[in-house]
Amino acid sequence: MAKRQRSYLFEMPYQVGAPILTDQASGIDRVLLRSKPEQPISTTTLFDTTDERLSLAGVVLAHRVAERQGEWLLRAPDWQPWLPQEYAEPLDSGDELPGEIATLLASFRRRAELGPVASVVVERACYVLLDRDGTELGEVCDDRVTTRRGGLVVARHRDVTFTPGGAMSALQRNVVIERLNEAGAIKVASFGEPIDRLTSLTHPVMPLALSEPDHVSAEDYLTWLFTDRLHALLRSDLRVRKHEVPDTALLTEELTSVAETVRGLGCLIDPAWAKEFIWNVEKVVAQPVRKDPSELGEAYFEALDLLAVAARSPRMRPVADEWPVEVTESGSARLLLRAGVHRQLDKVLIAIDALDEDSDDQHWADAQASTAALVRILEAGEPVLGKVKGALRKTGKLLAALSVTLNQQRVADASAVSAMTSAEAYQAGREYQEALEQVRLPREAFLGSWPKTRAQLVDEWPNLPADEPADLPQLTPASSAEQCRDE
Repeated sequence: MAKRQRSYLFEMPYQVGAPILTDQASGIDRVLLRSKPEQPISTTTLFDTTDERLSLAGVVLAHRVAERQGEWLLRAPDWQPWLPQEYAEPLDSGDELPGEIATLLASFRRRAELGPVASVVVERACYVLLDRDGTELGEVCDDRVTTRRGGLVVARHRDVTFTPGGAMSALQRNVVIERLNEAGAIKVASFGEPIDRLTSLTHPVMPLALSEPDHVSAEDYLTWLFTDRLHALLRSDLRVRKHEVPDTALLTEELTSVAETVRGLGCLIDPAWAKEFIWNVEKVVAQPVRKDPSELGEAYFEALDLLAVAARSPRMRPVADEWPVEVTESGSARLLLRAGVHRQLDKVLIAIDALDEDSDDQHWADAQASTAALVRILEAGEPVLGKVKGALRKTGKLLAALSVTLNQQRVADASAVSAMTSAEAYQAGREYQEALEQVRLPREAFLGSWPKTRAQLVDEWPNLPADEPADLPQLTPASSAEQCRDE
């Protein structure tokens, strides 16, 4: 059995000329070019959208051609088990992306086209070392690696592999290694794979744990939060596409949750962006559940696009709204959200304190809506607000208690009554009175318990005013913190 020869790997400066490897004293007589293919020995191309939607999500998709054989490569270690950590699919015919992979990546790329964004090309020249008798002593392969991005060269590498043959002596081997070192070669354990070089060009944004929540800025908090919500949506999308769940009900639940978060962050977010996002979500939620996310239509992908853009660069409220602090300032997330929470709590207390047995349905509905808005702010800002679990629990109970006081039967307006017959108007009046009677006892019970509930709620609440700067302005309805209210 022939002895397996060890290869020596070196990284060399790209522009350095070929070192002189002949050495008459040791018996290396000449060096001949064995092969230098006209075409690169391998070309690996990174595919993505123009705004790098796959790369930002931690997904690497590449097309590799080596020795006239092509294959698709996919790396998605952060999306297991729905996407593989590493996957290769040979090209059967044409250059089309395999159907299953294309389906699974649909919500990552959304409506954008995939195309080449970067490439790594490897060109090789191999040389053989001979002695005076023409006996082959060893081989040196010189690989020149060029990395391009957007058509521009961004990196060049040179990988040299020296493989001594069985006829090469230890002295000859040492001479070759010494000559390579003199030319600037550095011995390495392995070379970087082309796919690894492409991966190093990507900059995935993953929702890691929020560090130092009391010091995070409002802008950074929204970046983290929207990235987290976007990835949760994409995970749900993959679960539907992999048939782990029967339909898109899970997706609509996730979308509804994100919309509630956006409503809760009204004091920080650009209202135009929030309105557009919520409008698209409501269009998706209004549909019947589907078997596949692709059947949810343009509104679904538009909502994902809006969320992805906000994850990269959050749309903040205009500066004309006179922020109490800069949104990029350390700790501004907690400060601004607490200011919004404090004002919304005041609204809740005022709305409920004004209720009595004679209050009409609209006043009860307004009190419930104001409390729901408070719950949304607390839930949306919980990671940075501090210790609010107790307050959130009590506010949730208050919301539940108010919900049973709502009269689901609305009183008919004058135009509707005028269009009714006498019998229809009488029946409508009876139905309204019956519905009103059904909420009478819950309303009386709520009003009877409100003094105690109010005291517990106020006692449970963090001392928010103490955390606000002394010069925090009294915000007008048009200003930012005041916008933390029910949309």
